[in-house]
Amino acid sequence: MNIKTEQDMQKFAKSVKRFHLTSPFLVYTSDGSNPEEISVWEAKNQEMIQRGIIGAGSHLQQGIDWITSDSSGVRIREVPFLYPSGKLLSGYPHLTGPMTGNLSNCYDPLRKLILFHMRGTNIAAPFGFQAAAAGMGRFREHPAETAKKELVEEAGLKYAAYLFSGRAVDCLPFMKGGKIPQPLFSFGFENCLEQFPVCRSLDDVAQFEAAIKKQLTEKTIEQREGYHFTLPLKAVETIAGQLNDSKRFYGPIYESTINFLRALRDGRLV
Repeated sequence: MNIKTEQDMQKFAKSVKRFHLTSPFLVYTSDGSNPEEISVWEAKNQEMIQRGIIGAGSHLQQGIDWITSDSSGVRIREVPFLYPSGKLLSGYPHLTGPMTGNLSNCYDPLRKLILFHMRGTNIAAPFGFQAAAAGMGRFREHPAETAKKELVEEAGLKYAAYLFSGRAVDCLPFMKGGKIPQPLFSFGFENCLEQFPVCRSLDDVAQFEAAIKKQLTEKTIEQREGYHFTLPLKAVETIAGQLNDSKRFYGPIYESTINFLRALRDGRLV
């Protein structure tokens, strides 16, 4: 099917759940772009970066030409698109469109911990929370590979191992910037998480947030993309539910977390 609207994406996400409600699934990608076409898109990407339309370092997005779901998994026919910045959407909407995204969930089986992170730039406002990592799909890169790279870039986990043989745990609807359909494919990993602080209650999370903001104010730490912490497995559902009720999550992180926990239990990994 083609995903053009939020309603299209909601319909597709429901079809994935219909086929794969209780088990992780394979994601297949393909495309028909030839080298000359890709060169044109890369040139457009560089032009928009140089003109300040999109940010420096932006890569070709894993755009969605069409996407299907059945009992064998999800199949994505991808096309190259550019990062959907506000300036690009207002001036060059034909250069962007529906695209994939990914969520990375990480579990420490020895310590029974789940990784999350907090992010924000305005220390006077509440920060938001995400799973271990998140990112946008990259053209001609499998979503599971992108999810693993995000763990390296955002959490510094260089050797995280795929859970569920690299299958996706879920597909969750999300609107990038409130305008671009971006189904998020959620993947699971395992790694030692002893280097991250443990928050055992919502009060601990609040204290962690306050401590990070204090260090930023005093400039004893540098601004980062995210600040990671862990939650004990036995407390994840409660604390994640409280954060979700307070609307502190960026996107469908609560749903991703619950589905990851379900997959761990169904696979008897906890």
